[in-house]
Amino acid sequence: MKRLATAILALCCSLAIQAQDRQQILKVYNWGDYIGVGVIEKFEKWYQQVTGQPIKVSYVTYDYPEECFDMIKDQQTEVDVFCPPEYLAERMMKHKMLTPIDTSFVAQGIPNYLHGTSPFIDNMLQHIGEAQGITAKDYTVGYLWGNTGVLINTKFVKPEEVNSWAFLFDSKYRGKVIMKDSFSDIYNVFINYAFYDDIKSGVANRNLLAAYLTNRNIAIVEDLLESARPQMKSFDVEDDKRLMSAGKDWMSITWNGDARWAIDEAGDNTNLQYVVPIEGSDCWADCWVIPTTCKNIKAASLWINFLCRPDIALLCMEETGYSSAIGTPEILQAVTNDSLPAIDLSYFFGPEATAVHVDSVMYPTKDVISRCSYLRDSGDRQEVLREIWEKIKEKPVVDYWFYVIAGCVALFMIITTTLLLRQKKTTTIK
Repeated sequence: MKRLATAILALCCSLAIQAQDRQQILKVYNWGDYIGVGVIEKFEKWYQQVTGQPIKVSYVTYDYPEECFDMIKDQQTEVDVFCPPEYLAERMMKHKMLTPIDTSFVAQGIPNYLHGTSPFIDNMLQHIGEAQGITAKDYTVGYLWGNTGVLINTKFVKPEEVNSWAFLFDSKYRGKVIMKDSFSDIYNVFINYAFYDDIKSGVANRNLLAAYLTNRNIAIVEDLLESARPQMKSFDVEDDKRLMSAGKDWMSITWNGDARWAIDEAGDNTNLQYVVPIEGSDCWADCWVIPTTCKNIKAASLWINFLCRPDIALLCMEETGYSSAIGTPEILQAVTNDSLPAIDLSYFFGPEATAVHVDSVMYPTKDVISRCSYLRDSGDRQEVLREIWEKIKEKPVVDYWFYVIAGCVALFMIITTTLLLRQKKTTTIK
């Protein structure tokens, strides 16, 4: 009995120590290549300054947020802070998987940077919150955002050749298109293309098409994917930008931030351009949330707050190529470049930004935004789409040119052999 009591006491002490240690650890799950240099270390130092307590960030990266979502849902791992796309944040709201952001730190004199997000991003997230009967800003804050388009190497492809997504069905580009391995974005590309005439005439609404994955629409997209498959060279999440910056590949269906990164990293002899075809595309926002698996809500909330600080937001922009959800005057001033053409970004920075000299790859124009649909969660229907996407990726592509060339070589060998035999026979007769 004494041994049992001792064992129980030891266990309780061990659990108490673990609980104490857990308050000094923050487990962050984020996309790969998706944070500014030194930001983690800066947060750890800032956290100790404002709280008087040490913190160590355990930082885990992923390529596919759906897999991380599944682990959180099944409680296979402890995640304190997660950076999902907005449609997964919506799914987490539906499943009651989110914990509100704790802003009690304001009472301790810590500045609240959460209010610096652009109304454009806030409204995008609030739409998904309203569908669940909650205020989205209580549970999620925008981080980085962008859209999907095509990045071309002008050595091989001219901008006018990709003005329409129709190029995806042109055998001229067979085996030349690197695809972003993101089924939700690709679905929106194809659904906008398929219903472009109806959208243009007002018969169909692109956002409703993006939100409701009907059997008919999924079948239409699947047929288009089958037709476009021969043009697809590979499927990638991270390395497509590096491949394009190397200057050897023709084009990539990618996100604008990766396009910006590739353009900046490309050599002097490589000219890359980013285009959003006329039929339109999608607009997305990745955001910070605190899952119900969180064991350190205080540190998680302060992490989200810290990432909204303008100077930290700029570090993340500089490293990733993506635009921050922060829309403060400090951000606008930092991204202004008088050598660039003036564009209207009032939708993001407010009425004073009707003619600002800002990079239109990082900040799409109002015209591009008007042609973009917004990602929404469709639950099981998205799983159907993911299965179709995996099937398309695994489908082998018949290289007809290989067979043509092989056939020509075989025919040449037959003709040559026949002529040599005839010549030998003629010589023998003589």
